[in-house]
This record gives sequence, C-alpha cells and structure tokens, in this order.
Amino acid sequence: MSETENLTSTEEIRSDTHRTKVPDLGENFRKGVFVIAMLLLLVATFQLYFSIERIIEIWFEYQYIPIFRAVYNFIVLLVSLYIIRLYIIKR
Repeated sequence: MSETENLTSTEEIRSDTHRTKVPDLGENFRKGVFVIAMLLLLVATFQLYFSIERIIEIWFEYQYIPIFRAVYNFIVLLVSLYIIRLYIIKR
C-alpha cells in the first residue's frame, strides 16, 4: 500500500511539473524580449546623450559650451532622479 501511495504522489508531482513548464517557457521568452529591449534602450539613450553633447558643441560658441553642458547635464540628472523616485515609490 505504501508503494502505491508513493507512486501516485510521484505521478501527481510529474503532472504538476509538466503543467508549469509551458507557462515558464512563455514567461522566459517575455523576460528575454524585455532584457533585449532594455539593452537597446540603454544603447539608444547613451547615443542620444552624446549626440546632444555634440550638438551643443556645434551650435554654440566655445565660451558658452560649458554653460549649456551644465544646464543639459542638470536636466538629465533631474529626469533620472525623477524616474528613480517613481520606481522606488512603486515598490
């Protein structure tokens, strides 16, 4: 009788494991797509940041470049802190 109970519980565990593998595959795929999208977003953000730095160098006279860079970096800092704050508040 003990062997029958062990066999039945083993079969239940296998069937439960089989049922959970299908959603895990879909969930892992979504996580993978999310990670790839976040990496692309990170690369695009860095490129945008340095492109704007270059635009500042081209559009403004050399004596005003530090002022505009400071303003630009301050705005980037404020936006970054705001996004981090929103992320922390949601948690």
